[in-house]
Amino acid sequence: MPQSGLLELAHEKLYWPTPKQILEPSGAGPSIYAGIAREKLGRTISTFPNGDGVQVGVLAANPEGDSTEAPIAVICNFPQQIPEDTLENTYKLAWSFSRTPSLITIEPDRLRVWTCYEEPTTTKIIIPVVEVSRQQLESFNQPSLAEQAGETLHIYWANLVSGEFFQEYSPRFQRSRAADQMLLSNLKSVRQQLQQRQLDNNTIHDLLARIIFIQFLFDRKDAQGKPALDVNLLAYLHRIGELSATYYDLPGILTNHRDTYKLFRWLNRQFNGDLFPGKGTVEEQETQWSIEAAAVTETHLNLLAEFVRGDLEMDKGQKCLWPYYRFDVIPLDFISSIYEEFVSKKFGTGVHYTPEHIVDFILDGVLPWNSQEWDIKILDPACGSGIFLVKAFQRLIYRWEQAHTGRAIQPNNLKSLLEKNLFGIDVDSQAVRVASFSLYLTMLDKIEPQYYWENEFRFPRLRECQLITADFFQEDKAGFSSDTDAGKYDLVIGNAPWGKILLPKQLSLGLGIYGR
Repeated sequence: MPQSGLLELAHEKLYWPTPKQILEPSGAGPSIYAGIAREKLGRTISTFPNGDGVQVGVLAANPEGDSTEAPIAVICNFPQQIPEDTLENTYKLAWSFSRTPSLITIEPDRLRVWTCYEEPTTTKIIIPVVEVSRQQLESFNQPSLAEQAGETLHIYWANLVSGEFFQEYSPRFQRSRAADQMLLSNLKSVRQQLQQRQLDNNTIHDLLARIIFIQFLFDRKDAQGKPALDVNLLAYLHRIGELSATYYDLPGILTNHRDTYKLFRWLNRQFNGDLFPGKGTVEEQETQWSIEAAAVTETHLNLLAEFVRGDLEMDKGQKCLWPYYRFDVIPLDFISSIYEEFVSKKFGTGVHYTPEHIVDFILDGVLPWNSQEWDIKILDPACGSGIFLVKAFQRLIYRWEQAHTGRAIQPNNLKSLLEKNLFGIDVDSQAVRVASFSLYLTMLDKIEPQYYWENEFRFPRLRECQLITADFFQEDKAGFSSDTDAGKYDLVIGNAPWGKILLPKQLSLGLGIYGR
């Protein structure tokens, strides 16, 4: 289906990059973002009314550059007029995408710029930041029509790339209202409410991880739009006796304590791994399940059900936005940061959160996208909840695909990468658990949902295998000695904890600061 031609006009009149540089940027970083946008947004948008034929790309400051910098906007170029519901659903996807500050929709007669930093609701009509008609764009630079070109000037390339556009409309581009930041705020609020109901932090973090995981299964769809987990699968679980009733969504399940834990156990058997409690013998696993099920009451689960429905009151009287998040679109590496934002930042503990752009900057230097070398062993000796390992995993997957042209990476390849190429250590056992969870979600995101339930698909065990709870500086874990095992690893990355009370005594004495 022919496109509108407005991208060509934007290049000619506003000096935007060429349509090819927007839809297929040649730089490694912009190309990655464009590919993710096509996969996460384009496939779904094409199923909306009048969404077929949509072209999805990104407006990057330097489309030929290799650095992994967030684009200026995600572009949706529609070949025809789109109805309001298609626009609203496209906006919701772009908001959940969280990787760009703006969305630009292009139709045959107009170009509109939207902020991705305003949450969608059912009661508020979304309003574009700027709207430019085809006529305005065609007449731009004609002196006699200078006054009519006011809106067009706002999206002149120099204004966009310099940030002047976003400064001018700064009230509508508040990063705190992006989907990932709102989700973090919501999770902190429900965590606090569960704490007030006498539930311990480790159990709270496990429950929140599980509902994110289950919601991801509800949201993750195959090429035909079929979710990995839906009412048909829930009905099947009822027929075989796993669930006592037929359910239609996650909140319904959470209102029944028995069925909630039946579903948890069923998923545990399906996926294996470290997502759910239990290691060691069958008896030891059963003990851990029983302890948690006794600690988690119907009150706790009812609160979570309210949260997932969007009915739970958040801080400052706001409602929860859970129903508006698309967990198959929200950046999975963001999940790694949740735990690090949860923990207390006491002086000298070294606990901290490494911003995503810093991780990308470091990895661009030592593990760039443009390579086919994928069999690299990577160690993060202070892995926290896994942000470096998750992003390194994504790059190894990309390199594997580059090295195997025409072949889709398979579950066994992903499992092998997790077992043989990624290693992490941290003193915090809960952080290690979150790192494991984040790597599992990254693995799931690369697999078509219909394969999730096949017998051969299982998560590998990571905790106490590739992800170790220990103090790296103590040198007491086999396989992680700086003297004897350094040659095992091709790359050591991470953001080490800083704090003088963390230093070994010998090093502290050598620096003359021990005991101060």
